[in-house]
Amino acid sequence: MTPMQRKPLVALLISLMAVMSVFVVVGAWSPAAPKEVSRAFIDSTFVPLSPSFFGFNAQQIRGPSLGDKRFVRAAMELHPKILRFPGGTVASYWDWKAGWFKDEIPLKKDWREIRKTPILLDDLKYACDSTGAIPLFVLNMCTSDLEYQLEMLRTARKKGIAIKYIELDNEVYLSEEIYTDRFASGEDYAHICNEWIKAIRNEFSGVRISVVGYSAKESDVRKEKQGLSRALNWNHEVLSKIEGADAMTFHIYGGNGLGFLKNPGDFSGDEDKESEEFQRIFDRSGSSSVITGMPFIRWSNSIAYDLRILPKGMKAWITEYNMFEREGVVAGTWVHGLYALTQAMLMVTHPNVEVSCFHNLCSSAQFGAVFNSDQGFLKSVKQKPTTEFGLSASGYCLSLLGKALHGAESVASIRFDKTYPISGARGKLHSSIYGVATKSKNKVHVLLINYSNSVRRVDVSAISKTGESWTQYSSESNMQIGTEKDVRKKFLKNGNVADLPPYSVTLVSSGIGP
Repeated sequence: MTPMQRKPLVALLISLMAVMSVFVVVGAWSPAAPKEVSRAFIDSTFVPLSPSFFGFNAQQIRGPSLGDKRFVRAAMELHPKILRFPGGTVASYWDWKAGWFKDEIPLKKDWREIRKTPILLDDLKYACDSTGAIPLFVLNMCTSDLEYQLEMLRTARKKGIAIKYIELDNEVYLSEEIYTDRFASGEDYAHICNEWIKAIRNEFSGVRISVVGYSAKESDVRKEKQGLSRALNWNHEVLSKIEGADAMTFHIYGGNGLGFLKNPGDFSGDEDKESEEFQRIFDRSGSSSVITGMPFIRWSNSIAYDLRILPKGMKAWITEYNMFEREGVVAGTWVHGLYALTQAMLMVTHPNVEVSCFHNLCSSAQFGAVFNSDQGFLKSVKQKPTTEFGLSASGYCLSLLGKALHGAESVASIRFDKTYPISGARGKLHSSIYGVATKSKNKVHVLLINYSNSVRRVDVSAISKTGESWTQYSSESNMQIGTEKDVRKKFLKNGNVADLPPYSVTLVSSGIGP
């Protein structure tokens, strides 16, 4: 064969090799469809859905204002039913007329460095009117008084803001001086609450009021260590004396579970390198199943230690929930979104949970459903730009729950005839597929999570007759979600059977089921 004859042959071989390499890459991103089908069923029965279940903690001191039109447009994508205002810890320092911290009291160091950007009742009204949410007012019982707080509620009512949900301050079981000076014990807090509850009900009929409770498994242990006995005795003391409260509030944060994956030699003992060492653990194969198992463990503890103690007729308000980590590793990744969504789905099917608020509506990757800047991963080990007012991983995942709950009247948990268990924290197994269903008069929604790295085929015909529309969001489990391009989206018309991509959230919208 002459050199001239060889050239076309060589070119052909090179072309074939290029095509083959393309098929290999595509195969890696498109796992083969499974042969087995997992059938979904309603686990027990549909139960009434609290109209105020799906909320967000609107702690906006680091911006943007609740009156910012661009931000509120982003918040509308979440379909919130509740906006908790003015948020958590800030409530104990809040002057509603100034729309900011009270001037005459000492503030935390990091708060003193924040530029004052007042958030007024008019801003709250704009956000509520635009999103369709109603406020949950957190009253300042520590550095304000009853009359000043009643004046706020009266003013809000005159502006046309609904007065339906009230929380009597925030995390006052902690041993910080601002709380201990005001409330010597849980019993002392309850006695003062009884006065406030009576006064509030005299002016605002039909209002729902919650007192502060302590969730014994909160992850922020640094706040717990000092004065732990105060916190551990808190719930019993409050419940023994409280009168007329409709609910008790709990804050449910869980860890990321990476500590369970540590091997000897993983950590050097250098605190400055600890986050980087956690990052290497997170990047290992198998870390995602441990992380997604943590919400199940945390929720089972909360049922056992928190909800179990409530007297008959008293509801639970989960006014803050999220993953809590300081390392800047998992926060803002896709698996963080699956984690947050799992927490909410576990809560929504519990008949005693009346209110839930994700922490936080708008912040950085650590907590926010919406990014408040283009530097949402500034405190993370891996840096990545974000879209200001774009949804985070948690925001994308929770937005599908918001759609499932919008207009729904009842909710039910789902069981599967094939669950494909995966190993989570402490070696505990959890199903690799999980779901809930919601129902209105003429609509059924099925929300499904696939926690595994494999495609799972599911059949929802036992729940809905016509699986008309399938909306699927997915990404790599450890992908930092900074922009819309980081999320893969599919919109299918697949009847009752479809494939769930790895690490995906799927919303099935259809007509009424059998």
